[in-house]
Amino acid sequence: MDMMTYFDQQIEALDFPGDINVNWDQEIRSFELEITMTGITNKMEIEDQEGDIKDDEVSYDDAILIYDETKVNGADYAENYVATIPFNGRQGLSKSVADGLFTYLKDWLADGMSDFMDFLDPKMTVDTFILEWQQDIFEQAVQDAVDAGVTGYLSYPKY
Repeated sequence: MDMMTYFDQQIEALDFPGDINVNWDQEIRSFELEITMTGITNKMEIEDQEGDIKDDEVSYDDAILIYDETKVNGADYAENYVATIPFNGRQGLSKSVADGLFTYLKDWLADGMSDFMDFLDPKMTVDTFILEWQQDIFEQAVQDAVDAGVTGYLSYPKY
């Protein structure tokens, strides 16, 4: 199975009320998992990520970069993404990393959406919202996949 097919299947299986899109940049061999959460502001004035004031509906966007470490230096992009995850050229992405990622995403997105809804609830006293990546929990999910015997690689797509 290739990376793109795997991403599409895993995203479809997630129970996430927001949107997740995969953007594939063939030039630098990278994938961006773009996450969008949208909610009603409950007539509160909320400043969005661009600094605009919204009083009806607001969206929150963030993304994870999965990149070919033989073509790209992930550190050059780190400040633009909530997380950056390397893979090794045409060999692709380790299945244990992929499984760990989507295991972590399931809980991370559920918790993130709950926090986003709390932020939009006028009865709550949440001043800001941001998705916070917890690298140690992600790494533990990857290790759990390794411990469960997940091996092999998801190949880089050929098309």
